[in-house]
Amino acid sequence: MAATIHDVAKLAGVNPSTVSRVLSGKASISEETKEKIYAAMQQLDYHMNSVARSLASGLSGAIGVVMDAQDANAFSNEYFSRSLFAIEQVAQSMGYNVIIANSARHGAGAASVEDLMLARKVDGLILPPSTVKPALLKKVGDFPYAVLGQPDQAKQGACWVDVNNEQGAAMAVEHLYQQGYTRIAYLAGDENAGFVRRRLKGYKGALKAGAEAQVLPADGSADGATQAVLASMCGPQPPDAFLCNDNLSAFGALKALKGAGYQVPKQIGVAVFDNYPLA
Repeated sequence: MAATIHDVAKLAGVNPSTVSRVLSGKASISEETKEKIYAAMQQLDYHMNSVARSLASGLSGAIGVVMDAQDANAFSNEYFSRSLFAIEQVAQSMGYNVIIANSARHGAGAASVEDLMLARKVDGLILPPSTVKPALLKKVGDFPYAVLGQPDQAKQGACWVDVNNEQGAAMAVEHLYQQGYTRIAYLAGDENAGFVRRRLKGYKGALKAGAEAQVLPADGSADGATQAVLASMCGPQPPDAFLCNDNLSAFGALKALKGAGYQVPKQIGVAVFDNYPLA
């Protein structure tokens, strides 16, 4: 039979209410008493009943991570997997579990979020910027949430976390200029995505006066990048450097340049965002 809070109290020589206060962290208990209780818990292999705790506190002990995945391939996305690993690592260190919900099954994601909130399955939400729309924000109300990425629409004072995409693109362009390249092209991704638009703004703003912006449309795949790069090298003034939106695009660019006999970085420069193991 599993150990109970009364068993822990008896072994530690304290009242069950003292054990309860230590577990909830809501009262000031001496370190000596805490150590006795933790030692008793370990000796008895005691595990707190999370259901009972949730009923008593009104909290679920979980954080909901909502993702916008249109297909199964999105779950193998390196950015998502690395972000989720970091989220789960910190959540566990704070005593929380992580629940993943795919908003693509519910259109704009409002139904998925509403289910997590109203059913009290989570105590807070982490949202992708693509789901942050007025309808969703109305559903969220004052419920705790943070956005993983800079949203185009958000409430005043909304919490979001992102890199400075505009500044990052500008720094990459400046670096390529410093390396002696003069005709820098941007191998873009989906320009409907806010972070891509911000990177494009940084790229264009960092170009030297009179330099032509060469934005090469690509579908985000390595093959699409290969085709875009090969087409650009056939022009009268081909780029001598490429700023790639992501690692797959960079892989496609390198494949195209190697196949065409160019040496990187001796003849052609390639810079890229992110830092996947592929890089």
